[in-house]
Order: sequence, then structure tokens, then C-alpha cells
Amino acid sequence: MNSSEVKKWLYLHTWTGLVAGMALFIAFYAGSLTVFFHELEVWDSYRLDPVMEQSYDDAQILFDRVIQQDPLAKPNMRLYPSRPGHPENIVRWYERLENGNYEPHEYRLSEETRLNDAVDNAHLASFIYRLHYTAGLPSSFGIYALGIICLIYGMALVSGVLIFIPNFLKDLFIVRGGRNKKRFWLDAHNVVGVLSLPWHIMFAWSSVVLCIGVFFLMPFQFLVFDEDVQKIFGAELGRAPSLNASGDSASVLPVAEIIRVANKSAPGISPTQLRYTNVGDRNGMVVVYGTVDSSTLSTNANVSMNSVTGEVLHVSHPESASPGATFYNGLIALHYVSFGGLVAKWIYFLLGLLGAFMFYTGNLLWIETRRKRRQFQQPKWSLFLARLNSGVCIGCMAGISIAFLVSRAFSEFENRGELTELAYFLVFFGAIVWSYIRPVALGTRDLLFVCALGTGLIPVFDGVFIDLPIWLSLAKGDWILFLVDALAVVGSIIFWQMGRGVAKRARSSDRNSVWSYPVDSADESAVIRKPTFG
Repeated sequence: MNSSEVKKWLYLHTWTGLVAGMALFIAFYAGSLTVFFHELEVWDSYRLDPVMEQSYDDAQILFDRVIQQDPLAKPNMRLYPSRPGHPENIVRWYERLENGNYEPHEYRLSEETRLNDAVDNAHLASFIYRLHYTAGLPSSFGIYALGIICLIYGMALVSGVLIFIPNFLKDLFIVRGGRNKKRFWLDAHNVVGVLSLPWHIMFAWSSVVLCIGVFFLMPFQFLVFDEDVQKIFGAELGRAPSLNASGDSASVLPVAEIIRVANKSAPGISPTQLRYTNVGDRNGMVVVYGTVDSSTLSTNANVSMNSVTGEVLHVSHPESASPGATFYNGLIALHYVSFGGLVAKWIYFLLGLLGAFMFYTGNLLWIETRRKRRQFQQPKWSLFLARLNSGVCIGCMAGISIAFLVSRAFSEFENRGELTELAYFLVFFGAIVWSYIRPVALGTRDLLFVCALGTGLIPVFDGVFIDLPIWLSLAKGDWILFLVDALAVVGSIIFWQMGRGVAKRARSSDRNSVWSYPVDSADESAVIRKPTFG
């Protein structure tokens, strides 16, 4: 590949990275945390008076009382049986409002077996997950915007590989330190990008499929098939067609019997959700979703049946899926790391953080490349991007840490979820504003110290608000709480050291660098007018 072709690919890589980089930083940082989605739910829902694990008999009582008290739930309701980490049975259904939004309704059984209709206010895990697939944009279009960004992300990956190929063997494992910071960030960017390339390709691909894959089916819907494409591919992907209501009433099978039928059709299934439609109708239907042991990457299975007769309508099992469905489900399993247990989760957690690092360093490279070493005044676009990069990326990390604190401090408030989201966005946008008020180096240093403080306070808040300091959670064997608090301590130390590193560089860096402490315009003549390598 000649130099002109490399320049073309470098141009493409640069601008695709700039367009997608900051949104992908948020997606990857939030995604690395939601690898431990279940653990975050347990941490956020921790109670001083733990609930005893409920049985299928309790689930039946809950189901019957919801139907009796709230008949509007009959057309479409969901029963979530208790499982490790989630000891309560829960019934949910969603009411469609006139404005097109959905209002959730949620029911549990109290210890006195009374119906409790208070909606769970622990939303931290689901909020961070929403940041992962929307980058903080409104959900109505954020998921589609991120899908387009992931297409651009794929272009950046391809162009980045083509740029790196000429020096592949020479530069693969080299990270050169010293005063040439551009060279250091380029080496770090290349090492992280190339060594984790297969993982990034999988994520770009699966993210496009999940976010905007439906739009790729539209040409087939209108030009190839005469009927609904979802009806054709639905069964392949484990979605059985629903039954039309008959209008004749009939009794629904007991919960335990439905799960027994599901286990007979999909041996070993561990149910996570029973999704009912047309409850009490002769053509009522229930789909039992759960997980099974499988020799494939996917462990998800479901059994659809008539909820009155128990007639099995459809079984979706990874061992009997078609090659196309196996490939698709495997791709989704790779995205959601629903395989490999804790070992795979830790690997994904580290890769997610490294991915966020790669996007951040990509923007740093753009800034360093356009730095004017012979003049004090730097290009406005370099200053603009340096400030925006720090505000968005570090603001996201600070906002998530503060969201942890608010969710813990306001755990008794009904609007806890709204307060948690409000805290994140106030910190996020406040960080962006702060990065434009302060010089780049000072603003970046300040925001990293805020990250360190907010993250370090997480175990403190656990000690204050739930009376469980980190040493006590270790002694009691509350491993999830201990894990979250221990990671918070480690993260706080890392953020603090990063802040100190920025401050150190600001003191020793070239006076004409955006990362140096500001000087008065009168001192501009003191700037050395020859090329340097800082």
C-alpha cells in the first residue's frame, strides 16, 4: 500500500473516529459496568431485612390476586419467578397511555401474603444499561442513533487495520514512553485496538444488528415477501405466533404445572419469566422463558403453550435450533456475555474499559497531531475538542459515580429512579460546562478528582445508609456488596492518580500545549520558538 492510499485510510479513520468516539466511550464505559447487571441490581436493591425466597405456590397466590384485583392485566402480563439474587415473585404489566407511552404496574406479595403494588424504585442498573445502548440520548431515537454510530465504528475499525498493516510486526507490542506524547498515545491506541480487534468487530456487528437490524429487513418485507417478515423468521428466532382470543372463558393452568410442562419440553430449563396473553380465555397463551445448559454459546430457551390446556405450541432450544438461528443467537450471546460465567464477565469488563480508553486516546491523537509547536496560540478546533473530550468522557464517568451515591442515599424515596437520572445528567452537563470555563488541563484535572471523590464515597455511603461498611460486608460474606465497594476503592485510586498525572504533565509540558497550565499573554514571548517533543 503506497503512502497516498494510507493517507486516504487515515483520513477516513480520523473522521469516523471523531464522529463516533465520544458516544462510543459512553456506550463502552456503561457497558463494562452492565456486564455485572445482575450484581448491580442486587447492590441497588439491598435491604437490611432480607426477603425469604418465595416458592411457586407463592407465585400462584400472587398471580390469582393480581387477576382478581386488576383485571386490566389479563391481555398481557408477565410473571417473574424468584431466583437466586431475586427472592421475590413479581408480576408486571404495562398500560398503554393515550400519549403512546407505557405506565408500568408491578405487584409483589408481602410477608403477610398481602398484595403490594409499589413499583420497585431501584433503577440504577437499568439506567446504566440504557446509557449503554443510547449514550444518554432519548430512548425513542437514541438506540437507532447508536446503531448508526456503530456502523461508523465498523468503518473506523476497517480503516484502522489498513493503516496499521504496513507496520504490523514492527509496532504490535511496542509502547514508547518519553517526551513524545503523540508517539506514546499512538502506540497505546494501536496495541489496545489490534489485540482486542476480534472483540470490537463482534461488538460493532452485533450492535448494528440489535439497534437497527430491523431496517435491513425492510427491503425484504416490501420487495421479496408478500407477508410479514417477522412471521417468517419469528419461529426461527424463538417467537411463536400468538393465539387469537376466542371470547370463551376458561381456567388457567397452575404456575407449577406450566413450569412442569416447560421442563418436559425443554429439560433443565430454569424459568426467568412467564409471559401471559389473554389470561382466562380458552385461547390464552403463555411463553416460559429461561436458561438451559447448552453446548452452544446461547443458553436461552423458551416454550410456548396454551395456558388452559397445556398444549405445547412451540419450543425454542439452542440444541435444536437451525444453523441460522444458532449463528444469530450466538452473536447475541457474545454481545451480552451470557456464557462463560464470571470469568467471561471479568474479561468483558476489562475489554470494555480498554475500549473506552481506545476511543479517548483516539481523540487525544487528533489533538496532538494538530498541535502547533512553534506558536503559543493553538488552533481553536484543538482547544474545542480537547475540552469536549474531557467534558463528555470524564463527565460520563463522574455522573455514573454520583448516580451510585444518589441511588443509595435516596433508596426510600418513590422517585429514586428519577433522582438518580437527574443527578447523572446534572453532573454530565455540568462537567461539559466546567471544561469550557476552565483551561483544558485544569478542567480535566478537576473532573478526574471529582471522579475519584464520587467513586470513593460509594463504600462510605454503604456504611452510612445501610450500615454495612466494606469490612463488614466481607466478614458477613455479602460478596456482591463487597465486590462493588472494592472496585469503587480501586477506581477511586486510579482516578486520583490520573488527576495527579494530568497536573504533573501540565506543570512540565510545553507552554504551547493545550495540556499545560495557562500563562499570561504577556508571557507568550517566553515560549521557546523551536520544535520540541513534549
